[in-house]
Amino acid sequence: MTKYKSQITVALVCCILGFMLAYQFKILNKRTNSPNLKAATTDITVEIEQYKKEKEELQKSINDLQAKLKKYEDAAASRSDETKNIVEELEKTRLLTGTKDVEGPGIILYLNPKTKILGNDIPGEHITDKHLIYIVNELISAGAEAISINDARITPRTGIRTSGNNILINEERISPFERITIKAIGNKELLYKTLDFPGVFTDFLHISTPEYERYDKIEIKRYNKSFKFEYAKPIKG
Repeated sequence: MTKYKSQITVALVCCILGFMLAYQFKILNKRTNSPNLKAATTDITVEIEQYKKEKEELQKSINDLQAKLKKYEDAAASRSDETKNIVEELEKTRLLTGTKDVEGPGIILYLNPKTKILGNDIPGEHITDKHLIYIVNELISAGAEAISINDARITPRTGIRTSGNNILINEERISPFERITIKAIGNKELLYKTLDFPGVFTDFLHISTPEYERYDKIEIKRYNKSFKFEYAKPIKG
């Protein structure tokens, strides 16, 4: 008798849980198909597209202004050796700050996050900001002269940090659950040997499959935003 009571109790609990799950699914499905939600999603999509267009227009304006500035600099450099030296120093400064498009030999590294069966991302087992900082440090130590992560140029003031489900680099959001591309310009053989050294990717083996190769020519885009100094001032003397 006690056995039957236990079975009946379990059956009732299963029925109640089934009813609750069905009810929750119905509510969720109703909310998902809500006209208000669809309208809000459409508005957000339209707004994002507008921002993309504005960004493209601003980028075009920046390119035009930089082209004009280049003409002025070339004209100034042709006037005297002094102005020529000034322009050369300005170019070196742009290279150091990452505000110049560059090209040269180097390596391209791909980080491919591992996933569960059915394509679900592994909770807590994804690429982090610490992994990217580690790679950047390794490349800089190997003499990399220019580095970018998903085309976000690494500069002396670049911050790499986790923000929610993304990684922020120069205020650009990068998903740790998708393929990440890292480019580095420098001595391609030295950069390759640095990455190929045993143990370099030990911490990545359970979260990513690194791929890297040497190239004779790599292009890395510039950092387009301006540097502002509010507190640091040059010492006069």
